[in-house]
Amino acid sequence: MIASHRVIFNTGILYTKLLIVMVLGLFSVRIILGALGETNYGIYSLVAGVVGLLGLLQGAMSSASMRFMSHSLGSKDEQLILKTFNTTLFLHFVIGIAIIIIIEVGGYYMFKYLLNIPLERLLDAKIVFHFMAITTFITIISVPYDAVINSHENLLFLSIVDIAGAILKFGVALYLTISHLNLLILYGFLLMIIQIFLRLIKQYYSRRKYKECKINFRNNLDRPLAKTILSFSGWNLFGSIASMSVTQVRSILLNMFFGVNLNAANGVAIQVTGQVNAVSSSMTQALNPQLVKSEGGGDRDRMIRLTELATKYSVFLFALFAIPVIIEMPYLFNIWLKEVPQFAVIFSRLILIGLLVEKFSFEITSAIRAVGDIRNFQLIETFLALTAIPIAYFFLKLGYPPYSVYLINLFIGAFAFLIRFYFGKRVVKLNITEFIRKGILTILFPLLFSSIIALLWRHFFQDGLFRFISVSLIFMCCITLSFYFFGIDKNEKSKLLGLVNVIRIKYFKKL
Repeated sequence: MIASHRVIFNTGILYTKLLIVMVLGLFSVRIILGALGETNYGIYSLVAGVVGLLGLLQGAMSSASMRFMSHSLGSKDEQLILKTFNTTLFLHFVIGIAIIIIIEVGGYYMFKYLLNIPLERLLDAKIVFHFMAITTFITIISVPYDAVINSHENLLFLSIVDIAGAILKFGVALYLTISHLNLLILYGFLLMIIQIFLRLIKQYYSRRKYKECKINFRNNLDRPLAKTILSFSGWNLFGSIASMSVTQVRSILLNMFFGVNLNAANGVAIQVTGQVNAVSSSMTQALNPQLVKSEGGGDRDRMIRLTELATKYSVFLFALFAIPVIIEMPYLFNIWLKEVPQFAVIFSRLILIGLLVEKFSFEITSAIRAVGDIRNFQLIETFLALTAIPIAYFFLKLGYPPYSVYLINLFIGAFAFLIRFYFGKRVVKLNITEFIRKGILTILFPLLFSSIIALLWRHFFQDGLFRFISVSLIFMCCITLSFYFFGIDKNEKSKLLGLVNVIRIKYFKKL
C-alpha cells in the first residue's frame, strides 16, 4: 500500500477503534462512579494524577523513542535501526528503575504533607498508589516495542489490542457492581493486571514480527546515540511537564481548596475530554511516522506538507465530536451519570474549548520534534505553560470559583499559539502565510459556519434526545460537506477516492 493510502487507511482504523473505546470508556466511568462513589472515585483520580505527575519522564522517553525509531527507519540503515532499538530499550530499563524509586519516595511525602484524603481511606489510597507505581514501571520498559509497532505503521494491531483493553476495563467496571471486596483496592489491582497483560502481548508480537527487536546490548548499544536520545528526551521533558504537570497540579490545587469531592468532577471532566480528544489524535498518530520518516530521509518539503494536513484534519476530527458535546453537555451528563458532580459540565466545556484552540497550532510541535532542534522551543513553551500553576493558586486564594483555573489555561494557550508560529518558522523554515492558508483557513470557515447553524437549530427545540441527535447530525453534516468542498484540494480528493477503490477491489471484489 502506498504511503498516502496507508495514512488514510490507518486513520480509518484508528477512528473506528477510538469510537469503540470512547463508548466503552464513557459507560465504564458511569458504572465505576456509581460503584465506587464520589469520594472513592475522587481519591482514585487524585492518586492517578500524582503517579502521572511523577511519571513525566516516561512520557518524554516514549515520544523520543518513537521519533528516533521512525527517523532511523526513514534512513533505511538496518544497522542504525537495530542500534536504535537496543539503545532505547536499555535506556528505558535504567530510567524505569529510577522512576520507580522516585515514585515511592515522592509518594511518601505527598501522602504525608500534600494530599487531603480522609483518614479512613488513607491506607486504601496508598495501596492503589503502589499498584500504579508497578504499572508505570511495566509501561516504561515496554515503550520501545510500542515505538517499533508505531514506526512500522502497524496501527491495525495496536487498535485491536486497545479495543481488547477497553473491553477488559468495561468488564472490570461491571464486576465492581457485584463484588463485596474493597472496591477501591480491587479496581486499582485489576487495572494493573490488565495493563501488564496488554503490554506483554505487544512485546511478544513485536519481537516475533520485526527483526530489529533482537536484544543484544553488548554489540548494539550505541553510546553517542544514547546521549543524543537523552538530550532530546531531556528537552522533550519540558514539553511533558507543560502539558501533564499543569493538569495534575491543577487537581491537587482543587483538592487543597475544595476537597476530594471536586476531584471527582475534575476526574470525570478529564475522562470525557480525553475520550473526545483521542478521536482527533487518529490522524496525528497515522501521519506522525510518515512525517518523521520524511525528515529522516531528507525530504523537508514533504514533512511540511504533512504538518499542514495533520493540522486541518486533526481540527476537523476533533470538532466533529467536540462541538456537539460542548453544545449538549448538560443533557449528555444527565443521561450518562446518575449524579452529576458539581462543576463537571463547565470543567469539561472549558477543557474542550482549550483543546480545540490548541489543535490549530499543535502539529507545528510535531514538525519541530521531527527536526530535533527543540531546546529553545521547549524552554519557552514550558515556562509559559507552568505559569498557569502560580496564577491559578493566586486566583483561588482570592476566592475565585474553581473553573477559573481553566479560564487561565485558555488565556495562556493564546500565547502558546504565537510561540509555535515563531519556532516553526525559525527551526522548520515553515512559511507561516502558507500554513495559515492551507492548514488553518481551510478548516476555520467550515467550523464557524457549522457551529452557528447548530446553535441556531438548538434554540428551536426543548432539551431532550431529539434535540441532541438533530444538533449533532446537522453539525456533522454541515462541517463534513463544507470541509469536503472548501477544505480539501483536488489532490487530496483524488487520493481519498483512490483508497476507496483499492478497498473496494481488494475486499469486495467477490461480492
